[in-house]
Amino acid sequence: MLAPEYFDGKEQRMMELYQQLSEFILKEAARFLVKAGELPPTADRLLQRLRLMGETQEAIEKKLEVLTGLSRKELRALLQDAVLTSWEADAVPFREIGINLPDPLKNPAVIRIMDAQYKRSQGELQNLTRTTMRQSNIDLMDMLSEADMRVAAGVQSYSAAISDILDRYAHRGIYVDYPKTNTRRTLEAAVMCCVRTSMAQMAGQVTMEFVKEAGTNLIITSAHTGARFTDKDEPANHMSWQGRVFYITDEDLARFTEVGDKIEGIGKSPGGSKNTGNYPDFVKTTGYGTGEGALGWNCRHGIGGYDERIGNPWRDKDGNLVDGAGNRIDSEESKQKYLNSQKLRAIERNIRATKRRLVAKEQLMEGASEEERKRLQPEYDKLAYELTRENKKYNDFAKEHNLTPQYGRNKLADFGREQERRANTGARRYKKEKDNG
Repeated sequence: MLAPEYFDGKEQRMMELYQQLSEFILKEAARFLVKAGELPPTADRLLQRLRLMGETQEAIEKKLEVLTGLSRKELRALLQDAVLTSWEADAVPFREIGINLPDPLKNPAVIRIMDAQYKRSQGELQNLTRTTMRQSNIDLMDMLSEADMRVAAGVQSYSAAISDILDRYAHRGIYVDYPKTNTRRTLEAAVMCCVRTSMAQMAGQVTMEFVKEAGTNLIITSAHTGARFTDKDEPANHMSWQGRVFYITDEDLARFTEVGDKIEGIGKSPGGSKNTGNYPDFVKTTGYGTGEGALGWNCRHGIGGYDERIGNPWRDKDGNLVDGAGNRIDSEESKQKYLNSQKLRAIERNIRATKRRLVAKEQLMEGASEEERKRLQPEYDKLAYELTRENKKYNDFAKEHNLTPQYGRNKLADFGREQERRANTGARRYKKEKDNG
């Protein structure tokens, strides 16, 4: 079983790798638009632009090739750590009743589970990058066409047009569409969801394998404050099923596992037979395997094998729901924490978006004429000032609602100390001019 806090920051390195891709595409888009505007008005202008587009796409593909190799190593390490951490959490309570679970890395079934999950996760990440490549190609042509139309209509100069268009593009971010659910995520959010879900699901699959080998058919779910909730008693309402013990049918267990050797001395009720009647059905109640319920998309809950001799660590002596530290979970407080955490995520998205806009402005200013730099500098300074206000808002909101700031979620791969220093200088310059009227 993986504890809810286990997931905090685990995906950061993977996010950084894909942020590098996202920011590289953003910078290449800026270079492309600037160079496209510099092409002479000759008959083969379109051919020149297409050639330039090909060069841009080639650069992006080379960057992607390097990052893909790095992400494979990171992904395998993350998944293996999730298995070992989950196994240790499951093994501890069973040791107390004299039962030792087998080493997961010496279990052929677990190794097969890990390999299969790695391939699935890697395939999903590859689909994300392929989608990103196709979309970036479309975006480049759309931005170029819009800039040309603005210039032709006499609305703006070419440099002003691409500045506005690129700013909008940077604010939105490189995104991935999900046609089945009609939703859209930025590339980094999609990667975060993929990595977190992969870790949770693989740890869950390994737990399922141990449950089957043990012959227990009993499963327990973890609990935490701020769990996802809906107004209905349904699998998507994670608050309704967290911290409880469930029974899984032999048929469902067979669907989610391979056949393994039985572990002696585990899984029997005090009466000596499988306990089915006292617990709700695991799959029907939690929606395990559907994506919306237990161990579904972005779910931070864990599952573990259960034996009645161990007791439920997610309940106090009076039967009240508690978190991993033993603190009682109040349902109304939990709901409010979930809502507040969603607001904090929104502020984090705004911070990342503003940083992307600053990166784009810097790219346009690099190599620009002195006159153009003078026009772009106030825009940069204003954005930098907005960033300081958003950072303050983030810290104030987290403190007011007793939430732990996760500064790693606000980072951008290409926005390091030097960029931070320039942004702070720009923010002070903007504030000084603003205060002076």
